[in-house]
Amino acid sequence: MNGVDTMIIDKVNDILNSHSSNTTLIELCSYIKKNIHRIPQLTIDDISKESLISKGQVSKCIRRLDYENYEEFKNACIEYLDLITKRKSFKNPHQTFETNVMYFTKDIIKNIQYTINHIDLKLIQKLMEDIKNANKVYLYAHGDVRSVCYNMQRELQIYDIQTIICDSDFNKDYRFLDNDILIVLSTNGNSFHYNKRIIKRIRESNVDQWLITCNKHITLCQNQVIIPLLDEKYSEYIIKYIIDILLLELQN
Repeated sequence: MNGVDTMIIDKVNDILNSHSSNTTLIELCSYIKKNIHRIPQLTIDDISKESLISKGQVSKCIRRLDYENYEEFKNACIEYLDLITKRKSFKNPHQTFETNVMYFTKDIIKNIQYTINHIDLKLIQKLMEDIKNANKVYLYAHGDVRSVCYNMQRELQIYDIQTIICDSDFNKDYRFLDNDILIVLSTNGNSFHYNKRIIKRIRESNVDQWLITCNKHITLCQNQVIIPLLDEKYSEYIIKYIIDILLLELQN
């Protein structure tokens, strides 16, 4: 998916990926994942009946997913589905596969070249120096760009740099030390638009922070790498490319 803030799905996947036992929360998350397209039309009683989970337990699980009530949870599902319908398409159905590949590749190269010509590479070098000197690196993102965190974690650990991926709600009690850093990834800032509580938690964290984003209007962290774009449609690809450039600095 392109440009989609999949936060509700991130929360559900985090639960499903980190729990092996068959708890009520696991059962509800499995139900949500299978039925998210229907949830806007369902009441909490409907979900309770279909999932065979009591209404009280459904409410409790929704709060564990960091929603204050069912209405807020349902709105998160609606926002997710709305963003999916607005996702960008790169394929021209009237052209051959080979032609689509050719045009896509040409546009990607043009957009990468624009970004490299306009980005402040010294900032990227400064960020990598902070990473190398950090006691521990914390990574935060959700939506499509969250997958980049796992790649960063794998690459950084090759060089014995301790790395932790924060939970999608940024809700755990992270015990930051003086020499730790927090790197926040956000392609376009939609995730912060939809969840002000996460912004508050990040800003209140007593740790050196870096933000990597394609949105120049976000002011979240003390240090920021703003990625210039030629065409916003390619933002998901460009931010991943910049992370690859960042990781190049690790190589000796």
